[in-house]
Amino acid sequence: MTVLTTRHTPFGFDRVFASDGTVLRDGDRVKRLLTLSEAQEKAEAAAAQALKADNAEAARAAAEALKTLTGRIQAILARMEAESEAMRADAARLAVVAARQIAGAALAAHGDETVLECARSIMDDLRAEPRIAIRVTPALADAIAERLYAEAENRGLEGAVVVRADEEVATGDCVLEWRSGSVERTASDIEARIAELVERWLAAPRDGASDTQNSDEAEPLKELNHG
Repeated sequence: MTVLTTRHTPFGFDRVFASDGTVLRDGDRVKRLLTLSEAQEKAEAAAAQALKADNAEAARAAAEALKTLTGRIQAILARMEAESEAMRADAARLAVVAARQIAGAALAAHGDETVLECARSIMDDLRAEPRIAIRVTPALADAIAERLYAEAENRGLEGAVVVRADEEVATGDCVLEWRSGSVERTASDIEARIAELVERWLAAPRDGASDTQNSDEAEPLKELNHG
C-alpha cells in the first residue's frame, strides 16, 4: 500500500502587525522598533555632533576676534608710545624753558655773585699776570669792582685786577682777559649747552643705555656745574 505524504508550506503573510497596530513587517521590508535606550543614544550622539560643530564655529569666531583685537591693541600701544615720546620731549623742553626763566630771575637778583665766583675761580691761576681785565654789565660794575679789588688785594694781586663796564655784556655774564688769553662766561652759551644735552638725552634709547653714553653725558653736566 502506498502512503501519500503532503508537505504543507506556511503561508507567508506580506504584512505583520503588532498588538498596537504598528506594522512590523511589510513584505520583505522590516521596520525596526528602537528601544528607549537606543533612542536616547542616538539623540545624545546627534546632540554631541551638533555641539562639536557649534564649538568649532565658536572657536573659529573667537580666533578671528582675538586676531582683530590683537591688531587693535598693537595699534593703540604704538600710538601710546608715540604720544609718550612726544610728552617726554615736551616735558624736557618745558623744563628747560622754566629753568631759563628761573635762572634769569636769579641772575637779575644775584648777577654780581655769579661774576665774582667766575673771577675767583681763575684769579689764583693768573698770579703771574701783570694785568687781569674783567668786563661786566655797567649796572654791576661798581659793586663788583669794590668787592673784587678787595679780594684781589687779599690774594696778592693788588693793582693787577681791573673791572670795566661794557654795554654789550649781559647781567651775570663776564669776560676775563689777560696777556695771553681770555675766558668768556655767558648765560646764552650755557643755555645752548643745556639744550644740546637735552636733545642728546631725548635722542638716546630710553632703556639699555650703555655706561659709555652715560659717562659721555655726565662730563658736560659736570662741566656746566663748574662753569
